Amino acid sequence: MVNVRRVRVKNLLTPTKLGGDYAINPYTGCPHKCLYCYAACMNWSGKVRDEHWGDFLDVKVPAVPLDLTKIFRKQVLLSSMTDAYNPYEDRAEITRDILKQMLPAEPRIVIITKSKLVTRDIDLFKQFPYVRVIISFSSVDNNFRRLVEPHASSPQEKIEALKTLKAAGIRTSVFVAPTFPGISNPTEIARTVSPWAGRVNFDSLNVRRQNKEKIFELVRKIRPDLLPLYEDIYERQNKRYWIDLRKEIKQFCAENKILGNIYF
Repeated sequence: MVNVRRVRVKNLLTPTKLGGDYAINPYTGCPHKCLYCYAACMNWSGKVRDEHWGDFLDVKVPAVPLDLTKIFRKQVLLSSMTDAYNPYEDRAEITRDILKQMLPAEPRIVIITKSKLVTRDIDLFKQFPYVRVIISFSSVDNNFRRLVEPHASSPQEKIEALKTLKAAGIRTSVFVAPTFPGISNPTEIARTVSPWAGRVNFDSLNVRRQNKEKIFELVRKIRPDLLPLYEDIYERQNKRYWIDLRKEIKQFCAENKILGNIYF
């Protein structure tokens, strides 16, 4: 049961260097409840929540309308600290309303999501001068997805969303992230999604103090043989695994003419 509440905020625009000029996070929290979520490790409000990450969702209610002059023909990211297309959005249409408000400013829109719901707003995407939808995958194995992204769309649903977006003329990318060492298969993901993704980017698994116990417990449960590898990477800070994987991905992408970047 997700505890949803409406929270007053000053405004929705946050300057960013991550994929745009401004980021808009319509929500605080995310019902996808991803095991590894980096946003769960950050508490911007300074207030301690009784609920666990994934069990609460704050709907942001801005005190002032969007300043369209700030985002006029700028690049806007949806979103950096939540998923703008989380399950609640299906009926709330908070993100859809924000998109409608932005139309007169003609911003360039970049969307990062794990949800098939993003296809709902294709009619609005077509009215902007530029929209790129980035769908993230940690695996194409739905059993693993259930463990680490329990309320996100399945890999097949994400692939169908990519197909629908591409058929509609919307720019698409895939973010292979996070990569779980020894479990995720980045080249398999890239091979599977590349027909419907203009770019395929790759990132590692970031382990922080707040999520380390959950990640190590997952590995201990499903792949205990990999515990020494995780200890080597995340306790002894050995970079060899990522160096070798980077070489493998670069070679694979070159051979298969897949465009993208590696962020580790």
